[in-house]
Amino acid sequence: MNDGGRILIIDDDHLFLETYEDLLSAWGYKVESATTRTKALERLDEPGWSVVLVDQKLDGPGGGDDGLDLIAEVGIRAPGAKAILVTAYASNEAVERAFKDGAYDYLEKRSVFAALLRVKVRNAMEAVRERWLGALDEGETEKAIRATWEAVRSENDRNRKGLLLEQLMTLLFKTIPGLERLDTRLKNEVEELDVLVRNDATDPFWQKESPYILVECKNWSGHVGTKDLRDLFGKFEARYKRCRLALFVAAGGFADTIRQDLRSRAREDLLVMLVGPGDLEDLVRSADRSAVLKEIHQRAVAATFDHGQG
Repeated sequence: MNDGGRILIIDDDHLFLETYEDLLSAWGYKVESATTRTKALERLDEPGWSVVLVDQKLDGPGGGDDGLDLIAEVGIRAPGAKAILVTAYASNEAVERAFKDGAYDYLEKRSVFAALLRVKVRNAMEAVRERWLGALDEGETEKAIRATWEAVRSENDRNRKGLLLEQLMTLLFKTIPGLERLDTRLKNEVEELDVLVRNDATDPFWQKESPYILVECKNWSGHVGTKDLRDLFGKFEARYKRCRLALFVAAGGFADTIRQDLRSRAREDLLVMLVGPGDLEDLVRSADRSAVLKEIHQRAVAATFDHGQG
């Protein structure tokens, strides 16, 4: 099962390992490391890696560029993972060899390292996620949904919980005809979207809705408040009126003030469906998830809320 992002860092620079840990953990990924070629080979034989970041200048018996030799080993020992070469000096020869040996991308250690790291890891994770989702049959998808929901409920790290919650929504939409096509963690200069669903449904109920559906996931352990709702409406404004429906997903439920705020916005051509822990449980357990979403939609239109929002 894809657990939402397990990353192996192969680097012998302890300061950079701390940087990786701080940045990647803050984005919800599980980060582990290996500082020698021998240890790296042992770790690569473990299952479940999504991305492997390999430092080119890894000291070893082969010299200062020993890490470059490990790119091919990633493909052999962890064929489901995406390898990214990390280098302080990206020579044409090194980059060409890395891609020839199966690297997915390369990353330079320069002033914009943190920003590039996030983009390149996100792209690699998205490629791994798409392949994983495409390989799941119906039974495997249902098992993954239940396992991911259990992981969401038991996870204490909020960053990790948020990533798992996004994965859960991705899996749920995979089972709803016409709503399977989506993108996750889209980011520009001013905002980031958790999940954007393309509405290709043939169901007349969903056909009348907007071409895109925005899904915002909140990982708070407590209730989500009105500030987050205002931020969500701000994201609506930048969609050129192509997105008028959003699912606001909160594993910890919502504050009563959100319901009051939604009532005050009832005249706007935008609809927010509040999806609380009870609703998530219903979606996970239901054999007809489109029907569950329709009930949540009706509740949003009628501005009535049940125990599922608590």
